[in-house]
Amino acid sequence: MIYDLIDESGKDLKQYGYKLKKLDKFGITIATLTIDSEEKSRALAMDRGDYFILNCPHFYDFKMEADIYIVNILSKVLKDFYKKLKIKKDEKVLIVGLGNPEIMSDRLGKIVFDNVEINPLKKDNNIFKFCPNIYFSTGIETIDMVGMFVKGMNIDYILLIDSLTTNDVSRLGTSFQITTSGITPGSGVNRFGKKINAKSMGAVCLSIGVPFMIFASDLNSESPADLLLSPKDIKEHIERAGFLIASAINEVLK
Repeated sequence: MIYDLIDESGKDLKQYGYKLKKLDKFGITIATLTIDSEEKSRALAMDRGDYFILNCPHFYDFKMEADIYIVNILSKVLKDFYKKLKIKKDEKVLIVGLGNPEIMSDRLGKIVFDNVEINPLKKDNNIFKFCPNIYFSTGIETIDMVGMFVKGMNIDYILLIDSLTTNDVSRLGTSFQITTSGITPGSGVNRFGKKINAKSMGAVCLSIGVPFMIFASDLNSESPADLLLSPKDIKEHIERAGFLIASAINEVLK
């Protein structure tokens, strides 16, 4: 079983350096974990890298004040990653909205794409974005499209945004994960493409994801193994989460 969220591995993560902190507002917890060895990677069945997760179980019970609070946290975490990865403000960034924009639960990347601000007329513009869609719509592997832009435009780092899956219904739309490990397009729906990461791209990768899908078999073992479910208010929820992520990215890139 492949897990998108690092803290759903079923392992006792504390022995691997997992740190959890409860904040003073909105029931939010934040957690961090660094997988810095092949031994850890094999044990947790997750790629090497730094992981950050923000959980807000009652996110949709709150409104504007919670949104501002979460954007501030996400933007600070992104800035911390930038500092650790030694990313400079004038370096070229490619923002990639992954997923299938025709399916609402897989539309997070497109929503972030729509809300990230760029200024293409600026003489020294260094922010670029695109949505590659999915292999079955284009016939082109996502990694090939991303790699083409990275190589052709001398991109320094990549921000990847995608919807994830979870095995816990309470985490649908309420967990935000940021990681330096890259991402495998289609992994959440068991359609495994090639990994988009620093090694395959030759550029720093940061991925941001929120789970909006759960396999029915995680709720009922008798359900079809390939049946994916999403929240009934999916449109409102995914648009809100996407806007928050885009707002955090805009704060960092401005």
